[in-house]
Order: sequence, then C-alpha cells, then structure tokens
Amino acid sequence: MPSPLAHLMDALRASPLGQEPDFRRLWTASIFSAAGMAGEQVILGLLVYRITGSSQWVGISLAAYYMPLFIAGTLAGAVADWMDRRRLLRMLELGFIIAQLGVAGALAGGLDALWMIISASAMLGALRAMQQPVRVSYAFDLIGGKTIVTAISTLNLGLRSGQFVGSLTAGGVMEAFGAPAAFLTLATGHTVAWLLVGRLQSPGRASVAAAERAPIRRNLMEYLDELRRNRILLMLVLLTASVEMFGFSFQTGLPQLAAGRFDVGADGLGQLQAARAAGGVAASLILTLGLTWLARSGRAYLGVIVLFGFGLLAVSVSHHFSLAMAALFLVSGMATASDILTQSMLQLSVPNALRGRAMGAWSLAIGISPVGQMEMGFLIGWLGLSTAFAINGSVLIAIALVVAITVPSLRKL
Repeated sequence: MPSPLAHLMDALRASPLGQEPDFRRLWTASIFSAAGMAGEQVILGLLVYRITGSSQWVGISLAAYYMPLFIAGTLAGAVADWMDRRRLLRMLELGFIIAQLGVAGALAGGLDALWMIISASAMLGALRAMQQPVRVSYAFDLIGGKTIVTAISTLNLGLRSGQFVGSLTAGGVMEAFGAPAAFLTLATGHTVAWLLVGRLQSPGRASVAAAERAPIRRNLMEYLDELRRNRILLMLVLLTASVEMFGFSFQTGLPQLAAGRFDVGADGLGQLQAARAAGGVAASLILTLGLTWLARSGRAYLGVIVLFGFGLLAVSVSHHFSLAMAALFLVSGMATASDILTQSMLQLSVPNALRGRAMGAWSLAIGISPVGQMEMGFLIGWLGLSTAFAINGSVLIAIALVVAITVPSLRKL
C-alpha cells in the first residue's frame, strides 16, 4: 500500500505543478508574493494597535487595505482581460517592491503617524486588488477548465504556504529589528517573485482571445450584461460578499487577541497569523490531492460556511493560546476552501472571454470587506472581543442555513 508521502508525490506530479513549467513559476512566485501580503498585515495591524490601543482603528486600517477591492475589483478584471497578464504580473510585483521600500524608508525616518500607516494600507491594498484577478485568470490560461479546481487549489497551497512563512518572518523580524527591517525583508521576497514572473513564457489560452480584446469600457459593459443575465454568477457574488463581511473580518480582532487576551507581542501575533495560514495550507492540500467532490458540490460549500461559523465561535471561547491557534486553523481552512470553491465556480460560470471579469466580480464581492472590518471593530469596542467573534460566527451559520432552504439551485452546483 503506497505511503501518504508517495500518494502526495504522485498527486503533485499529476497536478499542474508537474505538467506545466510556467504554472510552477507562477506558483513559486505566488509563495513569495503571499508572504509579503501576510507580513504587511501583521506589521501594519500591530503598528495601528500600538498607536491607538483600539481594535476599531485596526478595523479602519484593514478597511483601507481592502477598500480598493470594492472600488477597483471590476476594473481589475477588465484590465486582466485587456492586456497581457504576464506583463501585468511583472508590473504589479515591481509596484510591491517600490511601495514596501517606501514604507520602510518612511518608518525608518520616524514617520510612523496613524495617517501614514492607514495611507500605506490603502496603497498596498490597491496593488493587491489588481493581483488576484490576474493571477487566477493566468492560471486558467495555462491549465484550462477541466482541472481548474485542482489548479486553483494548488495555487492556494502556494499562497497559504507563503502566508505562513510571511506571518512568522514579519513578526519575528519586527520583534527583533523593528518594522522598517520587516518591510525590507518583504520587499526582498517580492524581488524574487518579480524575477520569477519575468520568466513566464506562454500566454496560454489568452492568446486565442487576444485579437478579440475590446477597450476597457466595452469590457465593463459586457461584464454588467453577463451579471444581469447569469443568475448563478450573481448568486455566487452575493454569497461571497456575505461570507467576506461576516467571516473574513475576524482578522480585525487578531491584534487585540494577541496583545490583549494573551499579552504577546509581534512574535505572538505572527504565530496566530501563521496558524491561520497553516489552516489554509491544509485545506488547499486536501483539494490538491484530489478530493474534488467537495469542489463540485454546492452543498459542501454551504457546509464549509457552517464550519467557518463554528470556528469563529471556538475562537470566542478560547482562553488558552494553543486553543486559539487551533480554532484559527479551522477558521482559515474553511475560509480557504470557501475561496477555492467560489473562484472555481465563478471561472466555470462564464464564457472564456469573461474569465478575467469573473475574477473581477469575485474581487468586487470581497471588496465588501471594509464594511466587515469596521463592523467587527465596532462590535469589539461595544460588546467585547468574545461576543464579536460569537455574533459573526452565528450569522455565518444562519446565512448557510437560509441559503440552503431558499436557494435550492446552489445545492445542485
């Protein structure tokens, strides 16, 4: 009987990583890029909490980080359908390098005011808003629709692995050497990612539609027409927005969870974020290994939302650091499964020419995050950390149950 390791190696060889060299380059670059994303959230969140002592301000900072997704999400998808995605990925990685070096320089020069940190959050968030639609659309260019769930699961495995490393690295470097050194470390990782995406060669399926590319304004109108006609697309966008608002906003409470409940610093916050990333790695690995029955079932997607809610309830009652890490592991695993399922279903619910805009719709949906971050911050300030986690977890469970009863078409996906 083959060992689990042998089974893993066989699955990876049969996956896009073993079949497509450009996908391997994209996957590896995503690890370094995701490390930058997780790391900057650790640094910026803790800086805001240290300055204000308030989770409400952490929520406002995260709202500034995610607001560009709502403002530019659809535009990002249209741009991804309009220009060479390889070139756009290179430009974005270069933008991250410049931005993070700029923030490091500002912090080293003593410019650590709250307005500067929130402005840095908005700037970095604007770049992130462009990146995900381009990355997933390019993965589809390389792999195609038949194995897109496996491709997105594999891509998420790299992303969550990068977030795990980035959280620990940023927290450790910040604790030992300060925030400027931590941002310099993240910029170094993005430099590696920039070199890797610079080696992408194949345009994949994007070359087929290259001659048909229309101006961005027309792209946006085509997307709006598709959203009006395609009920499955609209339903997935609305459900994704709901899960984003009440589920993913949990990260607003992590700085207070670390510094308030457990009295740990940047290193401890990095460990909590790493537990969160590890849950994402586990979920991505399960889907990558071939449990595609989960990805093909709308019922399973609703089950993921229910478990997401129970994970938040577990965080609310966790008063030992190890238990909180275990609960965050579950929360992140379900969050990652939710992302993989919605991204896969969105990509498969539209024609090939609209795939970038489908991911723009996903970015638009998760762009509701600023409302969720501020809602979570307000609840923490008003009712306390535990009650805030419990309320949002309960709302997630209720959403899943209501949708299961009132939207039977989702259960058939």
